[in-house]
Amino acid sequence: MLHHRSMPYRRLALLALAAVMLTALMSACGKKEKETVIATYNNGGQVTDQAFEKYIAYQTVIGGNTQLALYASIPQIKEQLVKQYIATKVLGEQISDDEKKKIKDSAKTFKENVEKTRNTQPDFKQQLKDNNLSVSDVVALYEETMKFQSYYSAKGEELQGQVTDEEIKAEFDKAPSDYNVVTVRHILVGTVDPNSGAELKSEEDALKTANEVKAKLEAGGDWEALAKEYSTDTGSKDTGGLYENQVAGGWVPEFKEAANSQPIGEIGEPVLSQYGYHVIKVESREEATSVDKLSEESRESIKQELASTKLNEFVTAEQDKLGIVVTLPEEPSESPSASESPSGSPAESPSGSPSESPSASPSASAQ
Repeated sequence: MLHHRSMPYRRLALLALAAVMLTALMSACGKKEKETVIATYNNGGQVTDQAFEKYIAYQTVIGGNTQLALYASIPQIKEQLVKQYIATKVLGEQISDDEKKKIKDSAKTFKENVEKTRNTQPDFKQQLKDNNLSVSDVVALYEETMKFQSYYSAKGEELQGQVTDEEIKAEFDKAPSDYNVVTVRHILVGTVDPNSGAELKSEEDALKTANEVKAKLEAGGDWEALAKEYSTDTGSKDTGGLYENQVAGGWVPEFKEAANSQPIGEIGEPVLSQYGYHVIKVESREEATSVDKLSEESRESIKQELASTKLNEFVTAEQDKLGIVVTLPEEPSESPSASESPSGSPAESPSGSPSESPSASPSASAQ
């Protein structure tokens, strides 16, 4: 499914560049003999350049967040990342002693797995070496990460429990049609390969093919056969393009608009989204006329989205209380422009389906 939402901390075309930049960044780090303090915070806390670089390396090598290396090369975003890193360290220490013990115990198993992988996979061993990461570094960063995740999850559950019926209604009233429950069939004639970003068809050619597909369907063509032949949506091409009883707000805007407005039972004109042209038939649509008639799943989705917003606001406020002062060294040369921020950045999946979120609902869960 194609996602448009994701915790604070995109595109495949950036990954190779990010990997190259990480190697260059960490190679430079390995040559440093003296650590430099790049940030201070309340009660004498401080972060050095090497500690931060190990954090970025851990998130990249172990966490798989390849984009982070690219973001960390951009001074403005690097400053944000340093602040976020400090916040995770401080807030993570606020969990209970019992939770800390559980994480310490899990870290033992984690350490064993890291050592086994290092000893059996030369590529992984080389990655650790290239990024100046020892096993003890990795384990310590694992514990820090798990502590913050525990804190973040518990606070999210707490805030979700504080969401009121009035807040749910206010959120629903912003866009009631987002909560329509719709069953559609669609065939996507893609313009780009969702995995590589390579062009599959020009928009002109995709539209021509989409119109051909539409004509075949209107002439009695079989959805199952035509979806398998033409659709580039891997999430539905083997099921006749079917998405059954989905919440409309989970789809990309153009698809959502068609699902909410297209006459039921008719095959509409091809709809262009960022993924290509969709040939759509709305099979059923249940209008969301009142918040009181929402399914429990939709109500829960709204609660989760509201709690997620509250949670991110809370963490930001806590971060602001830490008195963080970041002092980054002068960059020797120009860095890439900050065209995208890592905070709240959209995540995309490679399937080519019209969905905005993993659950095809209009909200993202509190993490």
